Amino acid sequence: MLCIGEGKPTPEVHWNVSALSSNYTIEYLTENLTKNEAAQIVRISEVRREDFGWLKCIVENAVGTQNDAVRLIINAPPQINYLGTVKNFYWEISYELTGYPQPSIYWYRNDKPLQLSNITFAVEKKKITNNLSVTKGCLEIQIATHISDGIYTLVAVNNYGTANMSVEARFLTGTFPNDTRFPNQHMNPTMGGMMKMSEKDEENQETYLLPFLIAGSVTFAVILLLTTFFSLQLRKCRDSPNFQEGSGFCHLTNVFCWLLCRKENSKRTGVTGRERIPLNPSKMVENPNYRKDEEKNCSVEIRHIAKEKISFIQTLGEGAFGRVFLGTVDYLTPDEPTTLVAVKTLKDPNQEDARPDFYREAELLTTLQHENIVSFYGVSTDGNPLMLVFEYMEHGDLNNFLRDRGPDLIISKTEPKKYETLSLSGLLKISAQIAAGMEYLASQHFVHRDLATRNCLVGENLVVKIGDFGMSRDVYSTDYYRMERHTMLPVRWMPPESITYRKFTVESDIWSYGVVLWEIFTFGKQPWYELSNHEVIEQVTNGKLLSKPSRCPEEVYAIMKSCWHQNPQERIPMSVVSKQIHQITTNEPEYLELIE
Repeated sequence: MLCIGEGKPTPEVHWNVSALSSNYTIEYLTENLTKNEAAQIVRISEVRREDFGWLKCIVENAVGTQNDAVRLIINAPPQINYLGTVKNFYWEISYELTGYPQPSIYWYRNDKPLQLSNITFAVEKKKITNNLSVTKGCLEIQIATHISDGIYTLVAVNNYGTANMSVEARFLTGTFPNDTRFPNQHMNPTMGGMMKMSEKDEENQETYLLPFLIAGSVTFAVILLLTTFFSLQLRKCRDSPNFQEGSGFCHLTNVFCWLLCRKENSKRTGVTGRERIPLNPSKMVENPNYRKDEEKNCSVEIRHIAKEKISFIQTLGEGAFGRVFLGTVDYLTPDEPTTLVAVKTLKDPNQEDARPDFYREAELLTTLQHENIVSFYGVSTDGNPLMLVFEYMEHGDLNNFLRDRGPDLIISKTEPKKYETLSLSGLLKISAQIAAGMEYLASQHFVHRDLATRNCLVGENLVVKIGDFGMSRDVYSTDYYRMERHTMLPVRWMPPESITYRKFTVESDIWSYGVVLWEIFTFGKQPWYELSNHEVIEQVTNGKLLSKPSRCPEEVYAIMKSCWHQNPQERIPMSVVSKQIHQITTNEPEYLELIE
């Protein structure tokens, strides 16, 4: 493989071969090169399947660094690395295998082909990883009873060979192939499967489980007695004066009564509380739209809205994860018969990571309460599609709102201009509200990672709220750039450290807010609209800044530049931005002539 670099001064060229496990040689090429070119060749022999993936070439001189990558595609027969039973939302038989081309997968149960469909007890879910030679997936067991027990065999086939592995799965018994507590389970080294237990082993297993069964029965009986006792105290506890005085007994009863009262109230309103889902900080880091302080590792209650109470009116848009509808919810609040809402549906709940992302977004949105953050009402999960319910913002996204009200809007001769041009006062009002919402997110240790006018919504009386926390990104697909050929990132709104190192912080959101200010005062133009995405990356990483919009006051442009410091720690805090925008708004009559 040959890598040629050019620059002034002449750059150094080298391949990053640190991850290669195959044998290789490297040599420099000197022939047929221009004065400012350099080249390096890497030759790989006895190629191993582990080297499937990207090989990067780096070109650098005193002025800067560039890199590019080539994919090594290595044909190999299937190899099953893992097969085991795990318990997630459903019981699953998870697997990981390698091989290229991608192997076809077949399942057998008790040596008979397993027919998979949405109406059977088992559904196949597969994910092709960024490394095309690795396939991860699972067989989802939707009816986890004795009728699903058996020996499950996974067979993987491609043009270069076949691999198979078996595992014995028993559901609702407490014993699984990966459970090392029971020495009577043995793997078959030829098939990777599980040998059947002997009658003596089964008897030993029952003896082992007997103390646990007795303890479980006693615990259940105690819980049942306590439940009955506290239920009888419910009415007495509500009216008791000791209840208000906070005595130990009534305080304990208070907690139990409160839980029962919540359940009764939810039945009357038709809106029920979902099971509490614990926040997982480690998973939140994986979410491309949030980051939260680990200290807030607590449970949040996601509101559940019955599906029959939701009615659809029309489609508002469609994103990568599903459609957004205008709809209504009956008795969202006890005194409001019908509430207009925006309903975001999950297109394919069986898609890998789609369902966890859905619940993660619901958890995080539930914790956000601010006048400039789109209100989240709850979820509907009783049947497909899964739905997120938000307040409806009648004027849609801010980007289109600005474009329709810009002074340079091109209209036809037969169609008059629909909206008046936004005044400086209106632009400042929009800017101040987004600043307030971002200040709140920063105070909650949230990182939006995709702040842009397309992700802000406009309601009545020029009320602007931040929304779209990562579920819909297809509408403005040209705003995103596929970095390293697999990750879509909004590079026109990103600071250098996010482009170069994928580092997203509160400070990177501050940079994005500066770009949003630029969008507002250009009435929705795309940042760096005259440049390609690759050219934008070069400009930003080399310290270039967006120029001042023609109708923008100097004080506002100064705020933009204070958001765009190369050093993240030198960027102006969002709390200071809010104060400065508010101060400019107070002095706004001084700048009216700039926007005429």
